[in-house]
Amino acid sequence: MRARGSPSLPARGIAVAEEIEAAGGTARFIACDVSVPNQVSKLIEGAVDAYGRLDCAFNNAASTDGVFKLSAEFSEDEFDRAITTNLKSAWLCLKYEIQQMLEQTPPGGAIVNTSSVNGLGGAARAGLYSAAKAGILALMKSAAQEYAQQGIRVNALVAGAFRTPMLEGVIEAAASGSPDGE
Repeated sequence: MRARGSPSLPARGIAVAEEIEAAGGTARFIACDVSVPNQVSKLIEGAVDAYGRLDCAFNNAASTDGVFKLSAEFSEDEFDRAITTNLKSAWLCLKYEIQQMLEQTPPGGAIVNTSSVNGLGGAARAGLYSAAKAGILALMKSAAQEYAQQGIRVNALVAGAFRTPMLEGVIEAAASGSPDGE
């Protein structure tokens, strides 16, 4: 769900990269659907091509798939979309980031994935979203234990409510009583 009137994700990504460069930093925008393995692989390759190695990564994909219904009302397709966008994407990024961090010399790095307070205990009318965000917490804890000895730190950010286009869309939909915000 994109807030009405907000720019597309690629346009926002390009604008942020330009803003970073205008402030004297270095940035490169690479468009990627993080739920598609070969695109994630190419994203990591692009970062390594640009900067020589991958020392840190912050994964922050989310969607409103898996909200606005009671848990038993979701279809199997809705379940698949919610898990793919909100959990599989984090796993794919983690997978390719860890592979790169293990291959480089010296090996190691830090990975942070955004979860949600909904992943700590669930939320009414957001069961699939909550399940996916809880899955991120378990995945990050497992990966942290598995790769610590190789110098890779893995953590999760359990975010609360931050004003983003996604949250604004959720609030608008909830206030109107319609998942489409109409």
